[in-house]
This record gives sequence, structure tokens and C-alpha cells, in this order.
Amino acid sequence: MSDLPEQDWAAFSPDEEAKQRRFGVPEYIAAVIGVLIVVGIVALWPSGSAKEIAAGEFSVLGVPSEFHEATVTDTTTAPCPATPERDCITVTFELTQGPEAGKSYNQEFSTEDIVPRLDVGEKVVLSRIPPSGVIVSLEETTCEFDPQSTCTTAQIELSTGPDAGTVATLELFPGQDSGLFPGREVMVTLDFDGSIVAISPASMESMYRYADYQRRWLLVAITALFALAVIALGRWKGLAALTGLGLSVFIILFWLIPSLLDGNPALAVAMIGAAAVAYLALYVSHGINRTSTIALLGTLAALFLITGLSWVTTVLAQFTGLATEEATLLLTLEGFDIRGLLIAGIVIGAAGALDDVTVTQASAIAEIRSADPSIGFKPLFMRGMSIGRAHVGSIVNTLVLAYLGAAMPLTILFILAQQSFGAVANSEVVAVEIVRSLVGTIGIVAAVPLTTWMATMWPSAHRHQH
Repeated sequence: MSDLPEQDWAAFSPDEEAKQRRFGVPEYIAAVIGVLIVVGIVALWPSGSAKEIAAGEFSVLGVPSEFHEATVTDTTTAPCPATPERDCITVTFELTQGPEAGKSYNQEFSTEDIVPRLDVGEKVVLSRIPPSGVIVSLEETTCEFDPQSTCTTAQIELSTGPDAGTVATLELFPGQDSGLFPGREVMVTLDFDGSIVAISPASMESMYRYADYQRRWLLVAITALFALAVIALGRWKGLAALTGLGLSVFIILFWLIPSLLDGNPALAVAMIGAAAVAYLALYVSHGINRTSTIALLGTLAALFLITGLSWVTTVLAQFTGLATEEATLLLTLEGFDIRGLLIAGIVIGAAGALDDVTVTQASAIAEIRSADPSIGFKPLFMRGMSIGRAHVGSIVNTLVLAYLGAAMPLTILFILAQQSFGAVANSEVVAVEIVRSLVGTIGIVAAVPLTTWMATMWPSAHRHQH
């Protein structure tokens, strides 16, 4: 018979173990919220049509929607044809990807402009605007502006944009039909009401432009190094963290953004998306346990606060969401809430830092209680808050500097223009970053006492070991 006291045997009894592992209030709350999030994701599931419509509209506006790899095969410096007093560099690119793979394309750069250094053999990326129409037929007719002249009436089937598949008619002046024939792909120019005002034959020069250097392999190498470093230090925990990160990125790219593009309510999409990311990041990275659940509830509470503050400050500050050139392109999307995108960015941007704070607080409380099981509620809460204050100090500094760094180039331009700090801060592009950092920080500060209180109120289950 063992000498282990009877009360110690009881600690390992099946009844006690079942009691320790039972669902408590935090688990029930997390389960109910989880079901609501799943329902919200299904209800706001994107149709996928917005991406195709956007690609067509951007193509009509001359915004590239495709990017393909090419190799520099030749460079030549000579006087510019239009301005012989200047030198121009003609670069020949050979497409290695895309529908025109194997074909060559020449682009001219003026040496007086900012010219990328493109050596023979350099791997680059070219942007491509696909043809936006096809000639169905060409017919000689009397010109409307001059009955004595002969024009050509072209029937064009649109292949991009909201009117893709429809056939439009355009009268071509004498000489404008050069290079056109039935079946020829063309680039279509539309006016503001969607009417065709001009067409031109699709060619390599009209479709392609130099976009950037090819950095894919460098990015892949850095990503692999990052993954190896995380796994080497965290092992299975590190692998779980990477899995959680991948799932979070998947939610943002394949649900949150497409759902916003479909015109769904931005506040609901942002909150549901951020909450889904929190579930995945915490439970996949740290396992399904009481500590993770407490951290999750603290994160959700802070996200709710951040979402509300983001909406209030965005409305009161009268942010348009159009401070950047990229954002103005989104105005072409019917029903898209550009201000909602701004709110979603603030919420998602704070979600990562929130996970860090809440997990630290929940784990710290669990460790303090494990080291001193007899500790009371108040001293345990105060010790946890002491740890939280130290953590918030470093997180706040990191968050603010990260957002400030994102707006650094523009801030420098404002300073060089000798504008006051108030004028710089008042500009929307800088004010958005200020609000983003401050609202996120408020959420983080609020998460500390909330998580600490919940971790103190609902202790994690621990076995007594002797």
C-alpha cells in the first residue's frame, strides 16, 4: 500500500480530474461567441465577383491588373527621338511569364528622370493591362460630321469592366482604322458615362510597362529564414505559431478583404474578422486551455472597444479614407465603403499586439497562482497589474513608433515644407496614423486590467504534484 496520504490520492481521482477539465464560464462564453463568429462569417461570405469586376474597371482606367516576370536582354543609350538634346536608354525585356511569354518588349527611359539600373540578365517584373475589347466588325459608312467623307463604324465587344460581353459601336475618323480588323484585340478608352471614345490596337507597347525588380526569391529566402528561426526557438510551439499566422493571413486575404469589396458592413466585417484571427492565433499557437481562453476573452473585449473607438474617431475627424493615391482607385468600386476599410485597418493592426498582451497577462496570473496557491484575489490581481504595466510601457512605445515609421517619408516632406507640427498632424494621412496608434494603444491598455481580472476570477486548472 502506498504511503501517499488519502487527500493526495483524491487529487488524482477520476472525479477530480473531470472536475478540473470541465467547461467553466469562460469556456461557455468563448464557445457562444465562436458560434456567433462562424454564423457571421457564413452570413457575410464574399461572392467573389467584386474582384473580377474591379479588375475589369481598373483595366479600363489604365490600371494594370497583371504582373509577369521578364529578363533584360539589351540596353542601348542614344539621343531621345522627341528631344535629341537628351539621352534615352532603351531597354529590351523578354517575357518569361504570361500570355506573351517568349516575346520581347522595348521601353524607353530618359536619363534625366529617375531611371532604375537595369543590367543585361536582370530579372524584373512588368505590369500588363490586358486588352479590353475585340473588333467584331468594321463597316464603311458616311461620316456623321461630314456627309462627303467616309468613316468606318466599328463594332467592339467589351471583354473587361461591368459591361463585359456587350457590343458597342464607335465611329472612326478616316485613318483611325489603321491596323484594325475583325478579331483584333484593342485597348478601349471610355469616358465618365461609360461610352467608348477611342480604341487602339493592342500591342506590347500598349499593354506592358516596367513595374519593379524581381524580389521574389529574396522574399522567399527571408521568409524561410524567419520560419526556421521561429521553429528552432519554439519547436512545436513555433510551428503552431506559424500555422496560426498562416490561418490569420488566410482569413484576412480570402474573407475579410473580399467581404469588404462586396460592400458588406465594414464594422461587422472588421470585428468578425479580427475576432476570427484572435481565435485562430491563440488556440492554434497556445492550445485549447483555460489560459488561452482567458487571453481570448480579453482580446475580444479590447477589440470591441477598439472597433467602437475607431468608428467614433473616424466620424468625428471626418476622415475620407482617400489620403493615398491607391485608396482613390477604390472609389470606382460600386458600394465599397472606403471609410470602413480605414476602420478595418485600425482594428486588424491592433489585433496582433493585443494577443501578445493578453497571453502574457493570463500566463503570468497562472504562474503566480501556481507558485503560491494560497494567494488571495486582491494581491494576485495587483501582482498581475504590476507585470501588465511594465509590458504596456514597451508595447505602447513599439506600436506608436511602428505607425510613425509608416508615415515617416510624408512627415519629412511636411517638415521640409516648413509646416508646423500642428499642420503636419492635421493632414489626413498623418492624422490617420496618429489615430491608428492611439486607438490601438487605448485598446491594449484596456486589455491589461480586463484580462488580469478574468484570469484572477477564473483560475486555470492545475494538478497537485508531490
